Amino acid sequence: MRQTTGGAVSSRVMTRSSISAIWLGLVTGVLGVLASLVPFVLELEENAGLDWLFLMRGGRSAPAEVVVVSIDGESAAAMNLHPDPDRWPRSLHADLLGRLHAAGAAVIGFDIIFDATRDPVLDLRLTEALQAAGNVILLERLRIETVPVGDALPALQLEKRVPPIPAFERAALATAPFPLPVVPVKVSQFWVFGRAHGDIATLPAMTLHAYALRAHDAFVELLHAVRPGLAPAVPSRDALLRTGTLTEAAIAIRGLFRDDPALADDLRARLAAGEPYSELVAALIDMYGGPESRYLNFYGPARVIRTIPYHEVLADDWDPAAADLRGKAVFVGFSERHQPEQQDAFYSAYSQRSGVNLSGVEIGATAFANLLERQSVRPLPIPAHLLVVFLWGFALGAALLLLPVRAGLGAAALAGPVYFGVAYQQFQAALWLPLMVPLFVQIPAALLGALGLKYAQARAHGARVRKALGYYLPARVANRIASQAGEVGASTQLLHGTCLVTDAEQYTALAENLPPQELHGLLNEYYAVLFREVELHGGFVSDVVGDSMVAVWASAEPDPAAHAKACRAALEMLRAVRRFNAAKGQLELPTRIGLHSGEVLLGDVGAESHFEYRAVGDIVSTASRIQSLNKQLDTRLLVSSETLADATGVVSRRLGRFLLVGKEVPIELHELLGSEGEVPPAELELIALFSAALETFNARRWAEAHAAFSRILERFPADGPSGFYARLGMKYLAQGPGPAWQGTVRIAEK
Repeated sequence: MRQTTGGAVSSRVMTRSSISAIWLGLVTGVLGVLASLVPFVLELEENAGLDWLFLMRGGRSAPAEVVVVSIDGESAAAMNLHPDPDRWPRSLHADLLGRLHAAGAAVIGFDIIFDATRDPVLDLRLTEALQAAGNVILLERLRIETVPVGDALPALQLEKRVPPIPAFERAALATAPFPLPVVPVKVSQFWVFGRAHGDIATLPAMTLHAYALRAHDAFVELLHAVRPGLAPAVPSRDALLRTGTLTEAAIAIRGLFRDDPALADDLRARLAAGEPYSELVAALIDMYGGPESRYLNFYGPARVIRTIPYHEVLADDWDPAAADLRGKAVFVGFSERHQPEQQDAFYSAYSQRSGVNLSGVEIGATAFANLLERQSVRPLPIPAHLLVVFLWGFALGAALLLLPVRAGLGAAALAGPVYFGVAYQQFQAALWLPLMVPLFVQIPAALLGALGLKYAQARAHGARVRKALGYYLPARVANRIASQAGEVGASTQLLHGTCLVTDAEQYTALAENLPPQELHGLLNEYYAVLFREVELHGGFVSDVVGDSMVAVWASAEPDPAAHAKACRAALEMLRAVRRFNAAKGQLELPTRIGLHSGEVLLGDVGAESHFEYRAVGDIVSTASRIQSLNKQLDTRLLVSSETLADATGVVSRRLGRFLLVGKEVPIELHELLGSEGEVPPAELELIALFSAALETFNARRWAEAHAAFSRILERFPADGPSGFYARLGMKYLAQGPGPAWQGTVRIAEK
């Protein structure tokens, strides 16, 4: 039967810690979710987190399939032209187209506005060059128009597409807008379709389809195989080139994917790798089946994409073969080497490092390259984003609370690099994981929350320990232990102490004959007698199991006064138990006591969800074995010489040196008889007689020792130690203890 006492601090520490960890994890996860929904945080994620990933990754090789021809001040100076490219004669563009077409460019995208007529002769030359090339995509202007809707409503701001002049529009393969800010700002995304025009493909998207025209028929065949009824809506490659309806075809194809969300996945599943043009077909599927806008996957700072100055293409010594433009997509637009000369400039993650912003034509070329490689930066969908943030926060909060403080601080310090390392690895594959909230919101929140909860738990646990130990343990020691009681194991304190162990005779017989309720009441009354003496003499009860009690007198340094208090408490216990037994009649519980002193560890003992605060150490087991020796010596109160050292005010009888059951080091034992001035003269006489007989025994004079102890028994017939040694002397007289015997009595287990 298990008894719970005021000195045994029992707790469900692990269960409470687990529940607190779950709550902290939930709070950290939900905090991250809420923070992720704040517009400012989302902007910070894009403006800082994404840039950080780009900078840590560094630049990467742009695909060789894309080239930029830069209209720049260097070319104006080389060709002796006006610094403003808008004033260059359009015949130069015609000549440029001729050179690029002759060099084998697969598609040419002009990031230049041609929405006004100029010199008719020169415009005609450019028209003829557009027709001859047959692979040019021209840029459309987007103009904001204000449309009134009534007196009570604000006017609408609508974007209107302004195509090139009709001659150029008819001669070009297609026209397309490319929405970009009109002032230098940071650009992270690009439109693939629409913005304000539904399914209209932008310049990079239209250029990709023109570049992939060689794979167009394979794309149409795949559409027909997956959705047989859709193919007639998409013209063949020859029909597109003959009718010049690539723009309309792109709108129709985008509509098919928009109306059938499963179409893209079904096409990917049917597309077999290694088939002719499979990579281009896959790029078309990804472009038409993906989102309208995408995040740019920059290749690095300005001019990372291969750039050829305009004037070099028109130079007399230009070698088309050496230019290596065959099969390439060429973008023509304004792009300067130096920032002050740049007409349209857009910040990127690499701008500060290089000192030069990206031009609009480089943005377009980057977008085209991303579509071709199917490597646009892919942010997590909002549900997945929030789930990652929640799970990260939950795991972080729970772990930091469950770990010890130092380990938690180390884990918090490692959590940032570990998470960033995972995010960096994923970014290599163009997957963008959130950074700002997990790193700068959830890690500090989880750490502060864990430290705060640990502090609160420490205070609460310390208060419980202080309250429990305060009844019995000296206040100075109790406060020291309680101040370190922040978590399981933290309250452990190595002290000097005296351990007292009791055992009640006849308990087994009473337990067999008494009803449980009556036995329970008897034990409570019995322990009340013992506990009272422990408390009155400055000790505390560490543990109770059935009919056995463990009490401890603890101090930070060896304290003879504590030894004396424990001895006096044991003497008073025996007197109190005699009174208790006299009052109970036949329900007696005669008690045996053993005391030993030494180092003792006070702390939480247990595992999993159950811990108790108790004394641990050799003095506990030794005191228990000393108590058990009372049975063989027929004594009531045995105490070790370590306990009697410097303990004043008590009288004892030295009983000899014993090797207790299960021990390897002998121990000197005494019988504690009473306080000074209270021991009768007869018992003082017994002490003297027994001491002389014991010296004879230790001198190996067995016959004399037997006779001496026998004479003591004639004078004191009930003296158990004299009877023990008389019997042992006869045994040694018959067979001897062995040649190595040096006065230690070995106790055999019974």
